[in-house]
Amino acid sequence: MKFYLFSLGCKVNSYENDLLREEFLQKGFLEADEPENAELIVLNTCSVTSIADQKSRQHIRKFRRLSPKAVLIVMGCYSQKNFLEASSIGADIVLGTAHRKEIPALIERFEKERKPIILVDKDNRKEKYEEFGSFALPDNTRAYLKIQDGCNYFCSYCLIPFVRGNSRSRSKDDVLREAKFLVEKGYKEIVITGIEIGFYGLDLGDGSYKLGNLLRDILEENPTLFRLRVSSLNPSEVDDSFLSVIRDFPAFSSHLHLSLQSGSSKVLKEMKRPYSAEEYYEKLQQIRAIRPDIAITTDMISGFPSETEEDFLDSLAFAKKCQLAEIHCFPYSPRKGTYAYTLKDLSANIKKGRNARLIELSKELREEYRKKFYGKELDVLFEEYNEKEGISYGHTSNFLLVKILSESSLHGQIKKVVYTKENAAD
Repeated sequence: MKFYLFSLGCKVNSYENDLLREEFLQKGFLEADEPENAELIVLNTCSVTSIADQKSRQHIRKFRRLSPKAVLIVMGCYSQKNFLEASSIGADIVLGTAHRKEIPALIERFEKERKPIILVDKDNRKEKYEEFGSFALPDNTRAYLKIQDGCNYFCSYCLIPFVRGNSRSRSKDDVLREAKFLVEKGYKEIVITGIEIGFYGLDLGDGSYKLGNLLRDILEENPTLFRLRVSSLNPSEVDDSFLSVIRDFPAFSSHLHLSLQSGSSKVLKEMKRPYSAEEYYEKLQQIRAIRPDIAITTDMISGFPSETEEDFLDSLAFAKKCQLAEIHCFPYSPRKGTYAYTLKDLSANIKKGRNARLIELSKELREEYRKKFYGKELDVLFEEYNEKEGISYGHTSNFLLVKILSESSLHGQIKKVVYTKENAAD
């Protein structure tokens, strides 16, 4: 059987698709290069914004049109919330954010019965972490390691806790086993990922074994690992155990994605975020006291319903004060079922205009951060090679993308490179 995998949204979805790829290959399936050549298509969906919902629907219809006889499986956040819609517009098998281990059996069942299958838990807040196995793709240098699922925050604009359920932690032993497995397979960098990794461990035992403890154990048990990185964190989750890892282990990357959303404490309170702008800045100071040159990137939402022009200007000023390395900017998207959905939305023009100003600020901040490292020699882990142009691409510890001319691929190699404006890549 030929299969085709496609992922929308976050790195968690990409991780899950990689696990499925490995499982399918082990079963003797072949991977198709295009959906129209596949007998099995798996679409992992996203629902973080209304545009994500739209893209999920578009891809279901697209894959159904391109490969009308293929078994089409749709899973993820969109299908957790809209399982009937997903089935009605073309999906043969609909899953939500669970039951991924059952996919091979569900394929067999569908091929026998040829009847639509919907397997979605309507109440996923009582589930435990779904162990999904380990994988290692031989041509990769960076591996993603999922340690938890779900979220206990109910931010006023966000659907994720409703579609992903409460935070469920993967067992310490399983995480450490997979980390060791990945290092033994030759991965140079591991990225710790999940829906809200700062909640790790709170549901295990007495809750005293937290993210910082896990990171320390990974690094202590794998001294040959070149780099360990974490995905997005909330500032309230940066505690003493986490800070001690930054201090004690040079292999911990000099890059943190520290979620902000707004630089106005008033708006943060209305978003039901678990911190104020002042608390965010205090955490930055604690981190930079240990790693002065660390790259802090963030997410910011423009045009939240209660955000005034003054609030937005406060956000711009705060982002500058924080000396962020980059901002991932998103215009506010109303999500039915959230508290913010009940509030009067701002006009599309206001949201679009503010988002454009945030993007411009992000460009300025990114260049200011880059300038600090021009002329400095940095360790680069090379990950990609453009054979046509003869260019190798890789990242530094602080996540600067570097390109250099090379006659052959430098994939998986670590090289010292003098960082310049000419070899800085976007």
